[in-house]
Amino acid sequence: MNIRAYNDYYLDDAMQSVGAMLDYAVNACGEDFSLFYNRFIVSGVANSVAKANPKYIGLSGTELAHLVARLTGGPLPEKEPLIDVGSPEYWTGWALAYVSWYLNIDYARLEQKGVSAQTLRGSYNVLHEADISKTVQIAERWLDENAQKENPLKRQRTVSGLTQQELSEASGIPLRVIRSYEQGQRSLENAGAASVLRLSRVLSCQMEDLL
Repeated sequence: MNIRAYNDYYLDDAMQSVGAMLDYAVNACGEDFSLFYNRFIVSGVANSVAKANPKYIGLSGTELAHLVARLTGGPLPEKEPLIDVGSPEYWTGWALAYVSWYLNIDYARLEQKGVSAQTLRGSYNVLHEADISKTVQIAERWLDENAQKENPLKRQRTVSGLTQQELSEASGIPLRVIRSYEQGQRSLENAGAASVLRLSRVLSCQMEDLL
C-alpha cells in the first residue's frame, strides 16, 4: 500500500488551489501553460504544496499564481479571478495534485519521470470525466514506461548524486566510456565483470542493478 504524501484532510484544498492557479495564470493572465507550470516547480512552491505546507495550501489559486510569478521574477497582471473549473488547465492541476498525493511523488519528480503537465493536459478529453483513479492508473503506466526506458547506469548514478566525471574518477573507468554506456552506444552486459563491479561499488548497488 502506498504511503500518502500527507493527510487527506488537505487534499481538496491542494487540488483546488493548483487547478485554479493554472487556470488563472493561463486563461486570465495569458501565460504559457508549460512555462508557467515549470515556474511553479522551480519557485519551490510546488515542493511546499506537495508537502501540504499550510502556508501554501491555504492560499487561493489566484494567490498561488501571483506568488509563483513573484518568486520567479515575472509578476502577473491583476486580473479578475474568474476560475473555470471545467477548463483543461484547471483539471490538469487538480489531477496532478491528486496524483502527487496518491503516489507520494512531488511535482518535479513526476515531471522528470514521465508524468508531465503538458502530456496530462493532452489527455483531458479522455480522462476529465472519468474517475480520478483512471488518471492514477495512466500516471502509473507512464512512470513504468519511463523507468523501462531509463538507462540503469544513469539511474543509479543520478540517485547517488554523482556526475559522470565524478563516477569516472571514482571508478577508474574513462569518462568517454561512462558516456557511451549511458547513451546506449555500449552495453554494460558486454563489459568485463571487473568494470561492472567497480561501478557497483562506487554507486553502492548490486552489479545486477546496472545490467
